[in-house]
Amino acid sequence: MGAHMLDLVAEYVPVADVSVMFRPTEGGRRLLAEAAALGARTVAIPSPRDPDFGTVVTGFLTSHPADVFHCHVGMGVEDFDGVRLARAAGCAAVVQTQHQPFLLSHPRKRAGWHHAVEQVDRLIAVSEALGRTYERIGAAPGRLTTVPNGVAPRTHQLGRAAARGLLGLGREQPVVLTIGRLAPFKGHRHLIDAIPQVAAQFPEVVVVLVGDGALRGALAKHAAGLGISDRVYFAGHRPDARLLLDAADVFVLPSLHEGMPLVALEAMEAGLPVVGTRVTGTEEVVVDGETGALVPPGNATALATAMAALLRNPDRRRVSGEAGQRRYLERFTRDRMAAATWAVYDEALQAGRSDPCGVQP
Repeated sequence: MGAHMLDLVAEYVPVADVSVMFRPTEGGRRLLAEAAALGARTVAIPSPRDPDFGTVVTGFLTSHPADVFHCHVGMGVEDFDGVRLARAAGCAAVVQTQHQPFLLSHPRKRAGWHHAVEQVDRLIAVSEALGRTYERIGAAPGRLTTVPNGVAPRTHQLGRAAARGLLGLGREQPVVLTIGRLAPFKGHRHLIDAIPQVAAQFPEVVVVLVGDGALRGALAKHAAGLGISDRVYFAGHRPDARLLLDAADVFVLPSLHEGMPLVALEAMEAGLPVVGTRVTGTEEVVVDGETGALVPPGNATALATAMAALLRNPDRRRVSGEAGQRRYLERFTRDRMAAATWAVYDEALQAGRSDPCGVQP
């Protein structure tokens, strides 16, 4: 979600006055610093539960009036305090991007969501399947637009030898790589469960986990219990994560659910075959048998089979990687995403209390 925001900032700073609000968590501070480096005005805001939240947000929106207030939410469970304050401050259009499927099940929370979303002029879903989860709970189709995620092409590449050198890996050993926060829904435990089956066929295989999170210790312990600590490389948080894609033979995304995974798009842009799970969003990115493989979520054996099949066949890896690059260029570029999002801003402004933006990103 943060990377998505930064991609929009990079596209819009040349044509608009852009401000970014975010909480100053460890990840939030990194995001604010990167947004500032791109040329955006940045504001550290407290948690909505903090009594100063309203004062800080209202004060900024009053001193820096905005035509469009665009907020990003992840699971359909975030509160709408920012939306309410933006509306009260007179923002002409309020747009909200949903990055994950609608997950609320409690009737009272669902009713609260319906009431709060009435303050939003337009909803954006990052995948078609994700959008359908919001349509099913009553989001008005005329106010909901699907804008698939997009990523920019890499500006620098390391090459296989240099990328593997950064990780201390051999030039010829099989390498599988994944990027993502170490959280339960990302499915890393199932990936680790698959490694012994892959290692039985490729004894030198290494699976690189790029990213950090609360599960790191538990995942390392689980790998040790399976006797495969030497087959799992915990790379931690890496600002150069996309450069490390050059080290991989296969990219894997074992998630239990997704919105539309940016890391899969980045892997495709880098020319890697992608093994993903049949979940919301990923199914719209990876074409089974063409750009990689899709397997049932939570199925370690299926993951192992798909990874081993690609590791066994260099020609198939190359053809799948090239097909993924073409698919990325046709559907998932950053400029395409930014232009489609800007069109939603225009639409919201035309339907509201202001003239359309007019300037094209």
